[in-house]
Amino acid sequence: MTRVYIHGANATPNSFNYIRGQCGDGIMISYDSHCGFRNNLEDMKRQLDGERDLQFISHSLGGVYALHLADHFGDNVKGGVSLSTPYGGHILAYYAKLLTPFHPLFSDISPTSWPMRTVNDIEILWPWTNVVTTTGHVPWIHGANDGVITISSQRHKKWMELVDIDCNHYEVVLSSKSVDIIRDRLR
Repeated sequence: MTRVYIHGANATPNSFNYIRGQCGDGIMISYDSHCGFRNNLEDMKRQLDGERDLQFISHSLGGVYALHLADHFGDNVKGGVSLSTPYGGHILAYYAKLLTPFHPLFSDISPTSWPMRTVNDIEILWPWTNVVTTTGHVPWIHGANDGVITISSQRHKKWMELVDIDCNHYEVVLSSKSVDIIRDRLR
């Protein structure tokens, strides 16, 4: 099996140091949110070309990339676990892109963006779990949230397994509960 780790927006592969230490090494995908989703996705496809039996472990926006990659690599995918992934996008990004149209990240994570619209058309053909983080509420995000994204956005793809854990958006990559879920789902 080839484990593929994909970090969240504006993070680095180092965000997976704890999980990698517990679950094993793999390919560490790195991307720059300033480059835009489609450019990053094409780079990721090239990095994974020729790899076999892919298992994705991803955080936040990395989960959206992972599902797009799984769709691309199809039969070569064995499954995935995404952590705190906003499959429904982020409503604040819709407004933020109006204030900062030069930054692709806000356009990429808006609920009406190409990455978010198309991820919802992907039929999940592999065992896939999204760990939903349920604590860390901040008042400027409307609705229950993990301090960064809404819980409803994490639960948006109802046809994948959803597992709630009592962590905020950032604690999830340092949680032994996350490690247990990854180990159980990606044997």
